[in-house]
Amino acid sequence: MRVDVLNFTGKIPDNRLSDATVIVVDVLRATSSIVWAIRNGAERIIPVTDPGTAVAMQLRLGNAERVLAGERGGVRIPGFDIGNSPMDFTEDAVKNKLVIMSTTNGTEAICAVKSAKNVLIGSMLNRMAVAKRAVEIGRDILIICAGTEGQLSADDMCAAGGIVDAVSQFADEFSANDAALIAALLYAGWKRGEADLSVTMHYSRLIRLGFARDAEFCFREDQTDVVPQLVDGIIS
Repeated sequence: MRVDVLNFTGKIPDNRLSDATVIVVDVLRATSSIVWAIRNGAERIIPVTDPGTAVAMQLRLGNAERVLAGERGGVRIPGFDIGNSPMDFTEDAVKNKLVIMSTTNGTEAICAVKSAKNVLIGSMLNRMAVAKRAVEIGRDILIICAGTEGQLSADDMCAAGGIVDAVSQFADEFSANDAALIAALLYAGWKRGEADLSVTMHYSRLIRLGFARDAEFCFREDQTDVVPQLVDGIIS
């Protein structure tokens, strides 16, 4: 089994997706919020790339039991029901409801890999569970880091490294690309308290925007065994 980590910068060639189990990671905050939404009873989540598409979809489906969620630049989109904070995705907000979600980075990365046979949603919150599921599927694993507007994000790399570390606990053996090895080293340093992610670009921006609690929450490991999966454009 091979485990690769890839930073998302746009379209991903189909040949990278066809034979792999893909795990999408946008730890701050889209994939963490998706994991938490499903954990709190959301029926389905439809990721879309832009707010206009989300609004049009809601109008088409009707407002009953539909939730519009999303952000641009870290801030809730005007007119949307909730933003992209895991704290927004409470049982009261999402249980038994369809969530239509658009974020700056995470939903774009998810939509870009929808042609893959198996697409899992990963985060620190479900680190061990998503790794276990991926190993059980038995294909090579490709971890996609959503990044920040096309740039590499240390927070996503750290979370990817945490998943690589978890894969090592379930797989008999595996090989990895350099990005996966670097991610695992970053995760190990973070675990030892030697890597301060709060000084990195995206993490520090969230703190400036008042989302320090979100950032802290999203880096809590193994809070749930929920593993959301994307099938035909819908996460459940």
